[in-house]
Amino acid sequence: MAFPFIFCLLSVVIWFSFDKSEYHIAFYLIAGLLIGLLIDAYFLKGWIQNVYKLPSSLILMFYVLYNIGVYGFFMGFPVFNSLLGLIAGYYYGKKICFDNIIGTRLVKLKRQVLLISGIIMALICVPTGFMAFEGDGVGGMIESIFGLNFQVTDLMIWGIIIFGGISLIAVQMLLTRFAMERTINKHAA
Repeated sequence: MAFPFIFCLLSVVIWFSFDKSEYHIAFYLIAGLLIGLLIDAYFLKGWIQNVYKLPSSLILMFYVLYNIGVYGFFMGFPVFNSLLGLIAGYYYGKKICFDNIIGTRLVKLKRQVLLISGIIMALICVPTGFMAFEGDGVGGMIESIFGLNFQVTDLMIWGIIIFGGISLIAVQMLLTRFAMERTINKHAA
């Protein structure tokens, strides 16, 4: 389902770049969706049969695109991106079993998957941190949401950004590791 997503996004970019008429956006979205579905229908069966033989660069591209989509869907709130670590861990756990990877190659692949999922989460957290300082209302929003009777300072916001970002990266890596280990243990037996 990556291609319908990709082509819907691409069609919106084309609409925004060349048309911008509110009346035409539905046509662009439908066209992007149909093109994506046609590509999926044509290639998907072969990809599913060879899913664990796909190049890691292609898997990484899909993972990054879905992270961008989840990030946008939740309007820059990166907490839900950590759930994609479960999917990455599951996929690579199955790939490890499919390819019968053992020994030092196994340890190296596990580290790479965890590192990449952590780096991607870090790259997702960075724009969120910058957006927190856009405008004047973040401190007020935090005060309002939690019913605080004191003013939230910029230093406090920095603390939330740094602690929250490190926590999300750690959660992302733990979920990825959990899913990968569980999948390996389940399918290796």
